[in-house]
Amino acid sequence: MSISEFLKSTILIVICVFLARFIMPPSYTPIVAMAVFLPFMTEHKSLQMLLPVSILFFSDLILGFYGQTMIYVYGTMILIGLLSRVLHKGTVSSLLLSGFSSVLLWHLIVNFGVYINGLGTLSLAQTYLLAIPFDLKLLISTVAFSLVFYTGWLMTQKSFLASTRN
Repeated sequence: MSISEFLKSTILIVICVFLARFIMPPSYTPIVAMAVFLPFMTEHKSLQMLLPVSILFFSDLILGFYGQTMIYVYGTMILIGLLSRVLHKGTVSSLLLSGFSSVLLWHLIVNFGVYINGLGTLSLAQTYLLAIPFDLKLLISTVAFSLVFYTGWLMTQKSFLASTRN
């Protein structure tokens, strides 16, 4: 596989993640999985943090902004990029650890933002409890998409190595 084919594949992934925000239910999204997986694709630290946030921003331009909790969502996506970089060891187990940790971070921070902005719950504990079904869906989609990205990445690496040997 040539570098241009690799770039085309990467652009296709970015477009698919962007479009998934419009097609899939809100809790089933590949955007956290992408943030978790980016250290496998690039060592560019800014890209690892900013690409998922950029996809989120551009899709929010179309879907609409959601006020007071946006800072928590965007801030958490940046933290997930940092966390993924720290936990990245190049293994599927580090990928899964990063995925689980990222969704836990999401659960704690974003739902704290929901609570602090008084969006319908009486206590922080109630907010966290009510968010569990949504965040479980996010966890399932993050793990599933991370494994899909990892499998595709492995196949690409093998194909790239095979083509350079010939």
